[in-house]
Formats: sequence, structure tokens, C-alpha cells
Amino acid sequence: MSNALFWISNAIIAYALLVVLITAVRKPTDIRYTFLNLFRQRRRSGITLLAITLGGVAVFIFGGFVDYSFWALREQTIRTNLGHIQLYQQGYLDNSAGNSLQYTIRDYAAIRQRLLADPQIAADISTITGQLTFTGIISRYDTGTSTFFTGTGIEPETSLVLGSFDTIVSGSDLSRVRPQEITLGAGVGNALSAGYGDWVDMLVVNPEGGQNAMSSRVRGIFQSGIKEYDDTTIKMPLQTAQRLLQTDDVSKIIIMLNDTNRTPQVLARINQLIQQERLPLEARSWDDLAIFYHQVVNLFEGIFLFIKSIVSVIVVFMIGNTLMMNVVERTREIATLRALGLNRGYIGRLFVLEGIITGILGSILSVSLGILIASIININGIPMPPSPGYTQGYLAFVMWDQDIHLFWFSCALPLVTSLIASIIPARRASRLVIAEAFRFV
Repeated sequence: MSNALFWISNAIIAYALLVVLITAVRKPTDIRYTFLNLFRQRRRSGITLLAITLGGVAVFIFGGFVDYSFWALREQTIRTNLGHIQLYQQGYLDNSAGNSLQYTIRDYAAIRQRLLADPQIAADISTITGQLTFTGIISRYDTGTSTFFTGTGIEPETSLVLGSFDTIVSGSDLSRVRPQEITLGAGVGNALSAGYGDWVDMLVVNPEGGQNAMSSRVRGIFQSGIKEYDDTTIKMPLQTAQRLLQTDDVSKIIIMLNDTNRTPQVLARINQLIQQERLPLEARSWDDLAIFYHQVVNLFEGIFLFIKSIVSVIVVFMIGNTLMMNVVERTREIATLRALGLNRGYIGRLFVLEGIITGILGSILSVSLGILIASIININGIPMPPSPGYTQGYLAFVMWDQDIHLFWFSCALPLVTSLIASIIPARRASRLVIAEAFRFV
């Protein structure tokens, strides 16, 4: 449906520009005549242009805000321990609800080296890290509190990249020289009444079904802004997690890229390597794993479509009303032109041309004013409350220079709606009876 509307809009725009071009070449006086008629009633034309411009600016600003929201949510999703691409042992995703420790990746170091050595994707890779995920019970006996947790064993040197959106609210991040120290999500810390320097005890079940325990010192408390994540997650160095679970494997291999837009190409190459070397692995992109992200995108796209529809209807009625009033006020003028020998098609084209010129002026003003307002907003941003499921607010900006479709729609909306709105007044003007029109007062 959206592709059909896109091509229909392009066809209408091409027709409008072709009409203006042919008129400017063959009958340039018609262009001058159109401008004179538009500004004969300056107040009415000004109000119409103002309505078109405000509608275009509203769509431009809101579209830029939505684009930034999508980009920020995408990057936060990717950099909160998801990455751009994840590698799993075959069967891991189908059995992750059960004992996922039965489907771990062996020879992580060799696989990592093989990916970094591939000339087709090496330049695209920013970071490769192994993760070991597990669950258990964490307790603090000083206060007699305990809670369930989801543990993540991660290489400390890559935690700053993969968790770059996490904020350390107390203490510091994981250390390479102090592997016994861990970091807690803010929700876990609150449940245990634990903070920097406190000791906690963890109880887990290893891959063989036995129970292991470990005491660790809290090195820091982090907050990602995602409440569900902060309420359950703890982080520790990968080697510490492997020692706790008595394994040398990892649950997944996470790959961070330099450019998110290169994800499909890198994923295709990794799948090719898996097939060529017959590795018992499967790869997934962040796009396949980020279910919440797609839910939010679908919601905002529906809201944006509704706003665009409302603005389009308003603009059509505003321009149609203005042109219809022009037909009424210029009835005797139209009769005179018809009496001088001008045919109905020519009269109709003059009113269509007025609608097209109005749309072109509205497009120019909409984009120009939209860029100006967006630049002012982007100086400091707009403070926004936390989104559903999040605990931290954020600064919103207008991302107007990254999406060519936003420019296209902001220009197409005034022009397409102006042309559509001019059709009925043009037909009415061309069908006036000369004798009756001369008697109009």
C-alpha cells in the first residue's frame, strides 16, 4: 500500500512539474498571470500558504523526531548486550527457555580469530566478544535478602563498548585485574540493599546439574534505563563466570560493527563461512532479536501515518476553499476570457496552475522553516520523560539530515494536496456558462 502511494505521489509531482515547465516555455505570461491572481487577495492567499507551511513544518519536525527516536532506540537496543550480530550453537535459540548451558560454543578463541582474519568483514568489525549467560540466586547475608538474577559473563575490555549506554551510578565498571568483583543492575542492588564494596553470594547450577557457589565483591551499580533489565542483571568477567560454572565455553559470540547499515552484508558473509567450514553455529542479526524495538517502530509509524493523513485533509480543504472563492469572485472575469475565445481546457489549466504554484511555494516554505526550527531545537534538545518500560528520561532531537524520505514527503505533501484540491475549482470554472456568468453580481 505504501509503495503504491509513493509511486502515485511521484506521478502527480512529475505531472505538476511538467505542467509548470511546459507553461513556462510555451506561455510564460500564464505564469505571471497566475502569480498576479494568487496575490490579488493577499490575506486569503497568505492564510492558505500559512496553513500549508504549518502543516508541512509539523510533518517535517515530527518526522525528524520520530527518526531520531528510532535511531536512539535502535542504538540503545544494540549496545545493551545485544550487539549487531550474535552467533549461537545450533539449538540454543530453540532451547533457551530450558537449560541453555547445554548448547554452548566451544573454541570461542579460534572462531573469533577466524572472523577477524576474514578480509571481507574484518574492516567492518568493531568488537567481538564472548558471553556466558546463566541464572541463579544472589544473596546478601548481612541483610538477609536474596533475589533471582540473570548473570552475564563478559570480557571487561569490551563491556564499555557493548554496554556503552549503561550508566555507572556508583563504583566503577568491571576490572581486568580484579576478576572477583562484579557489577549489579540498579534493581538488583536495591533488592539486596547492596552497594559499592559490599559482599554478595551467588548460587548457580552448572552444565552438569551440580550446584556451585561463589562470593564476590560489588564493584559498581549500573543503570541502563530499561527497568526489566536493571532489575535482574548482574555482570562479571567472563573468566570468573566460566570458573563459577566450571566450563570453558561461551553461550554466544556478540559482534559489534562500525556501521549498523552494514549488518546484512556482514551477516551474509558469516553465514557463508559457517556453511563453507561446516561450523555447528547459527547467526542472527539484531533486527531478528529486537522484538520490542519493532513493536515501538510499528506504533510510531501508525501515529505518524495518522498525523500525515489529518494534515493532508486540512491542506486539501484550505486550498480548495481558497480556489473556490477565487472562482466565485472572478466569475465575470472568467466569462470575459471565454468570450474572447479561450476554451474550457485553458481556463481549467489556469486554476490547476494556481494550485501547483501554491503547492510549490508551500513546499519551499515548509522545508526552509522546518530546517530552521529543527536547528534551533537541536541546540539543546527537548527533555522527554521516560518511555514505557524505561526508568530514565532523555533529550530528544530532530534528525532531519539523515532521511531523504522526510525531505521528499515534506515537499510532496503541499504539492500533491494543492494539485488535488485545485481539480474541483478548475472544473467548475471551466464549465461556467458565458451568458449566466456575465449576469453574476
